[in-house]
Amino acid sequence: MQQFIPSISNKAMNREKFKIILMGLMVLDHIEYFISPYLADFFHIITRVVAVGFAYLVVEGMHYTHSRKNYLVRLVGWSVFMALGNYLLNIFVLRQSNQMSILGDNIFATLALGLIVIWLWDNQSKNLNTKKKLRILSVVLLIFSIVPFFEGSTVVVPFMFITQLTHQNIKKRNLCYLGLMAILALLELPMALTVPINNFLMLFDSIAMNASDIFFVLIIPLLHFYNGKIGPHSRQLKYLFYIFYPAHLWLIHLIINVL
Repeated sequence: MQQFIPSISNKAMNREKFKIILMGLMVLDHIEYFISPYLADFFHIITRVVAVGFAYLVVEGMHYTHSRKNYLVRLVGWSVFMALGNYLLNIFVLRQSNQMSILGDNIFATLALGLIVIWLWDNQSKNLNTKKKLRILSVVLLIFSIVPFFEGSTVVVPFMFITQLTHQNIKKRNLCYLGLMAILALLELPMALTVPINNFLMLFDSIAMNASDIFFVLIIPLLHFYNGKIGPHSRQLKYLFYIFYPAHLWLIHLIINVL
């Protein structure tokens, strides 16, 4: 299997800028408590790129890293840390109506599962029988991810698998992303379209709430501007996302709790 090699180009957005843009969008997705419902719907749609954007970077990271094991341990460790933080906030601080989901508000767990799936598929075993078994296990876990035990796993894990398999061919990759979008549309749109078609605002709200996963495909134009290069402050900002993600969610829930 051909090794994943990031597409290095002279486009405008390096990995640093990409992460900061994704984190900014992430905040927009979580401030629905403070803005109008329809603006929240709009933000919810355009921010579907966030989880898959970080998923894309994890696929890259697996091949940049000196130790895949340490990379996975880091994701699992932050997943456990956030799950514990969510649990403690629920028990000791947050009112029941404001409580967080242990796994539903924990993208680290989803990214860790996706990393396991693509690592098993891209295993380096020289024994063909072992290699085949590990790939079968990868596909089993990929199918398991369709059940939404983890935040966004229905989209994120298949997205990571597609990215791993097709990165050498951008056109093929984008077509596969569109194929995944089509599958999600078949599953989600029938429920969203049960509202009266002549009421645009109700239809918009229903799509945003019940079929928003299809908008992950907005990652395609965003990736068009991503150059695959490490930014000048990459080392200093290495753990920014790991800290920012739980911190901003916990802060928002704490603010809501006192309002």
